[in-house]
Amino acid sequence: MKFASEEYLKEVMERTNSDEKYLELAKEEFASYTFILGAEPDKGVENDIVLGYCVEAGRMTDIWLGERKTEFVISGKYGVWVDILTGKMGATRAFLTRKLTVRGSLMKILRLSKATERWLEILRTIPTEFHGEYSKYNIKGVGIL
Repeated sequence: MKFASEEYLKEVMERTNSDEKYLELAKEEFASYTFILGAEPDKGVENDIVLGYCVEAGRMTDIWLGERKTEFVISGKYGVWVDILTGKMGATRAFLTRKLTVRGSLMKILRLSKATERWLEILRTIPTEFHGEYSKYNIKGVGIL
């Protein structure tokens, strides 16, 4: 599946909402997020990619492509997102080294770090085709953990 496509987002929502371990870790989470995957034209990612989701009690209730008003806006270069999804860099490290920037409460996000790490494990089970030069890091996916 092409990273950040509608098909990919539907799969993210389905796998997230069916993972009992994640739901337990995120049961206190009620928030909305926008992610901005910054363009890197020199690496074949021509435009920013913007997507987002809402979560209530850990369960994704909506996921979309494009901009909406949300509680959090998290942005970084496309390659940083690839590094996080492939496990080369942890999300917490990306925040603390400012490779990802946050509009909203960073402390609230950091309190959810265990849920975030589980969520990344779930995302790594999805066959993922990255854009441009990042296609060499495609994720084959392994099914549900």
